[in-house]
Amino acid sequence: MIRSRVFLVVSVLALLTLILSYLFLDLREKEDKAYSYFQESQFEKLLDLFSTSDSIESELSLSLLSQSISSLEKKANESVSQESTLRFLKEKHPDIKITEWETSLGKYYHLDDRYFLLLKIHGLHYKKALIRKILNIQKVIPKEKVSFYLLQLILEDPRGMEESYSSALANLLRFSMEPIGEIESNFLLECLHYLTISNSSVFYESYFTVKGENVNLRNGPGKENKEVGKVSHPDTTFCFEKDSQEEIVSGKPGVFVRCFYPHLGKSAWIFSGFLEKIPPNENLISNLQNRFRSKDAEEKLDFVNWLGEKIPPGFFGTYIPRSRAIDAGEIGFPLFGNKTKDYHKICKKLTGDKSYLEFTYLSEIRKDSVPILDLNIVYGGSSHLLYTITSDSESIFINRNRYILDLADKKQTLSLHIESKTNGNLLASLKERNKGLLQNIKSEPIDLNQYTSGKYSWEICLPLAKSPNGEKVVLFEIKSGVN
Repeated sequence: MIRSRVFLVVSVLALLTLILSYLFLDLREKEDKAYSYFQESQFEKLLDLFSTSDSIESELSLSLLSQSISSLEKKANESVSQESTLRFLKEKHPDIKITEWETSLGKYYHLDDRYFLLLKIHGLHYKKALIRKILNIQKVIPKEKVSFYLLQLILEDPRGMEESYSSALANLLRFSMEPIGEIESNFLLECLHYLTISNSSVFYESYFTVKGENVNLRNGPGKENKEVGKVSHPDTTFCFEKDSQEEIVSGKPGVFVRCFYPHLGKSAWIFSGFLEKIPPNENLISNLQNRFRSKDAEEKLDFVNWLGEKIPPGFFGTYIPRSRAIDAGEIGFPLFGNKTKDYHKICKKLTGDKSYLEFTYLSEIRKDSVPILDLNIVYGGSSHLLYTITSDSESIFINRNRYILDLADKKQTLSLHIESKTNGNLLASLKERNKGLLQNIKSEPIDLNQYTSGKYSWEICLPLAKSPNGEKVVLFEIKSGVN
């Protein structure tokens, strides 16, 4: 009986220890914690995860930090959370500079965001951080700051992010701004016309011409609000917000809508009964598509739809089943070192012309090296190896060229750029974001006549170890396109 009771007590204590460990001991990687805190809007906890001495390489971590600072800036300008947010920043993060912007409605507290400056310009995480930064502006800011954010936004491609991009653009257009240049004004028009044809955009089918002469513009919805200007036919406008109250004005039924007037460079409210829908300018939409034509050639490969038992979609070759790797919500493909140096390969054909290959990976190597991928050129009915990319515990190798990474055990995003040719070889450079790491990397020998003729295609291959030795690299994403 005594033994049974002792066993019961020990079992209960062990169970309690296990439960407490599960509840209170968070042993996840820092980036996993950051992602979780961000999803839960615990921005203060996310900032506390990182110290000023941390060297942060991950685009995801940089973007989460940047978006958290933007969210805290919003809280610093809300009356209910202003005092506690400013106190938190001053006591726990004095390194984050707080600037007071003077506006027509009082002070606006702006937080310096050093993480945003480290993001790869035009990259996905950069655009997410920029859009969040703009959407979090809920109070009046200086006119020149509105123009600054607007210029940043219209230099980014809205395609594929129409919903959030259009919401950010609409949020900026609510505020007064300084005039922007002629070229930049054309960029803005291109974006607006494109967004009117996207059904996920707040500007969808919202391009109008004015019906009538000297139609009043107001600073709010309703005839009781102050007049701030007049417009007449054939002035045009893009509308993005409407009042819920239906009214009749001058015998016309409708609602008040907030619209942006390109010829005035500002937004104001107008009664919808004085507007007539018109089609967007196809030439301006074409101009936007041409401006971002390099993105059309971009091809993205990830492993979100790969389940492990079957070969990843689009690949061919001899496949060895693998289990998916997950890091901070991202699905990765595991690549292993091999006891025998004998590998199967699975390959994927790339479409269109390419001049760069970007790859994101995480090395979990202790000693030996692990091949990550091969880049091949295909002509004459066969594949020809150009570059082999390999990782070890501290370095990245492109063929026989080695670069020692600062933080080799962190998630890396590197890109190989093919830049020229010489004596039977292509020459490439290795970059990390906008920083050059290796130059003049020779490819394996190829037939330059075939390359010059353009009668070739590209191919990537992933090596699958037949006898894995425990060393591992996780590959998350591959992008290819034209610089």
